[in-house]
Amino acid sequence: MEKFRGEQYITETGDFLNGVDHEANEKLNREIADLRSEECRVKIGEKADPAYNNPDKIQYIYNYLEQGGAELKDVRKDIIHKNLAIAAIANVLEKIPFVRENKWGNDIDSYLEISRDKLLYGKYQTDSQPWHNQRGSALTFLTISEADDLSVSGKNGEILSEGKYPTMSGPLDESVFDEKINGLPLTEVMIQDKINNGVDKATAIEEVEKRISEIREFIQAPVTEKFSNVIRHCADSLGIRERVETVNGLSIDHLKKVAEKENRSIDDMLVMSFGCGTGLATLKMLKKLKDETGESPTVILLDQDPLSLAAAQSLAKKWDLEDKIEVHCERLFSKLGKPLSLEGVLGNRKLDIAEDSGLREYLPDGVYKQLTRESLKLLRTGGLMITGNMNVNRPQKEFLHGLMGWVPKVRMRSIKEGFKLLQKSGIPKESIKATVTVSGVYTVFAIET
Repeated sequence: MEKFRGEQYITETGDFLNGVDHEANEKLNREIADLRSEECRVKIGEKADPAYNNPDKIQYIYNYLEQGGAELKDVRKDIIHKNLAIAAIANVLEKIPFVRENKWGNDIDSYLEISRDKLLYGKYQTDSQPWHNQRGSALTFLTISEADDLSVSGKNGEILSEGKYPTMSGPLDESVFDEKINGLPLTEVMIQDKINNGVDKATAIEEVEKRISEIREFIQAPVTEKFSNVIRHCADSLGIRERVETVNGLSIDHLKKVAEKENRSIDDMLVMSFGCGTGLATLKMLKKLKDETGESPTVILLDQDPLSLAAAQSLAKKWDLEDKIEVHCERLFSKLGKPLSLEGVLGNRKLDIAEDSGLREYLPDGVYKQLTRESLKLLRTGGLMITGNMNVNRPQKEFLHGLMGWVPKVRMRSIKEGFKLLQKSGIPKESIKATVTVSGVYTVFAIET
């Protein structure tokens, strides 16, 4: 065991994703060993996800996705060979911060979609097109997070296994469309959001109507056996669930510690989730804390997507937590990448926890550092900042933007890069604790002020 400031960190090597990706396993263990030799505090998370009870399925899904990914790679090579000019422009544009979509990249992706449908999402594979239509949206995480609680249907619609939720949207249902954002109907806010981003009104209405239609399909779509196996056992799904558990564990431990140390009520504490999406992870933390202690903090849910925030409000009502959340639909960054000023949101209040664990992997280094400095200003003395990033040396790293077709582009980083960016933002190395999820997909960083 290694000890840093009275704490113990296990030094044995990790068996990331059960070791099925040998190259990634070796690289991650080397990274961790090198960081520990520099007295960086790095530990490996717990293997708690139920999927690990089925190692053969983890191996099978890994192989299945590898095969599909290899076939898609051949298709992509052929497309690029036939469209060299388009590919060159798309490659340049995708490297520019905050240029998430461009015509040339979309053209290539539209060609690939036909093959993705055949190799992974189509009715002869996982039959999960309604889920794929949500790519780039926080709604997809509802399916992944609740994978073990979803009913699974057979080819003829018969129920193979009964779950808590009947469809792939998990806890989300049609009530989301009844939500209001800042007192306005959801569809009206969605249309105005598009207009604010330069879309003409007629096109905005058309696009929102299509989006609503796709969400209804998502809410009604059954989960097939093969899709269930993918979302339960693939590396990305395991990583997302492990990240949630890690963040929530850190949050609950910190709030309990502050309550005991400072004789404060948890009910009086304040947490902010910056880029919260549907807020599902944070709401789970509130529910667990309330069940354990009878108390829960107020949580500020901040996101620029009105649909995700409507989902958060709907879920909070289901779990009797609506009086514990503040919802703010705000643009998170300026067009030049400067983080939003939160004075209007916080007023004179200070945060006990500032969390943005699913956001920074979309940010260039400069914006990452700006966000770190701004977050630190918002914390009270003894507060906790929780952030994270997808690991560049993770298992099956090409699946996310390959066979899955996830947009926007994720900036995978080494664990060491995460430490360096935080240190360059003014945080001492000894104040940073890193937890690498046992899937190897994510690293979560915790910084106590």
